[in-house]
Amino acid sequence: MPRTEECDFCGGDIEPGTGTMFVRTDGRTVHFCSSKCEKNADMGRRARDLEWTGSQGAAAAETAGTSAEAEAAAAGDEESEAATEDETEGEAEDEDTDAEAEA
Repeated sequence: MPRTEECDFCGGDIEPGTGTMFVRTDGRTVHFCSSKCEKNADMGRRARDLEWTGSQGAAAAETAGTSAEAEAAAAGDEESEAATEDETEGEAEDEDTDAEAEA
């Protein structure tokens, strides 16, 4: 049974009889599903930086997850800071009122 390879650039499936296999001088093989992937790899581009590649995968998910979490945390921090400032102002007013009452 022929097996399906995976493109080393974009992570796409390569059906048997399609794609390109490049053998480096050190003996490692690199599989490309299309000339687009091959040319981008030759230009030195990283697949994780390109939106059309599926190999953004975990790196993109981590980045998106951390940025979404960071935005949520920042929004939560802003709300908690505002609440803390309101509480601090309220406490200061209470202390002023107590000091005036004692005097």
